[in-house]
Amino acid sequence: RVADPEKLHLSLQFRYAILTSRLPGATLFARSAQQPGFENNPIRADHINGYIKVKGKTVWDDLNISCYQFEGITVSQFWTYLQMHQLVKPALDMYGVSYKHDILISTLNPMGLPVGTWKLIGAFYSAVKFGELDWGNDEVVQVDLTISYDYATYSNI
Repeated sequence: RVADPEKLHLSLQFRYAILTSRLPGATLFARSAQQPGFENNPIRADHINGYIKVKGKTVWDDLNISCYQFEGITVSQFWTYLQMHQLVKPALDMYGVSYKHDILISTLNPMGLPVGTWKLIGAFYSAVKFGELDWGNDEVVQVDLTISYDYATYSNI
């Protein structure tokens, strides 16, 4: 079967956008981002003189995102969001309902319109590295995020 180039559109790595339901209107300007992945962790069950394998619990992998900056929000606003996880000074942890949210990772067409979207359900930032400062370097500060989530769904737009 020969592919029709008029109908075949490859997903390119540099065409994506990341949105969060906790910060409406803000887009994370990510340098790189992973797409969701999971493992089904097979269980081996003995059966007579052999064994069979069955699906175990599905475990969704954490995602790593590297950002140049945050568009539409400042570091102080992002810090305020992180305070929903834990009040740092008194070391008071919060309930999931206050900090878990949905994150969308959309792949884009050449016109910048979404063609497919991953929705991370029950997501939260499990690690944030605000980047390095260096007088001898003129690179943009890079913020590294690790996102944990309960599960993901995918939809074609």
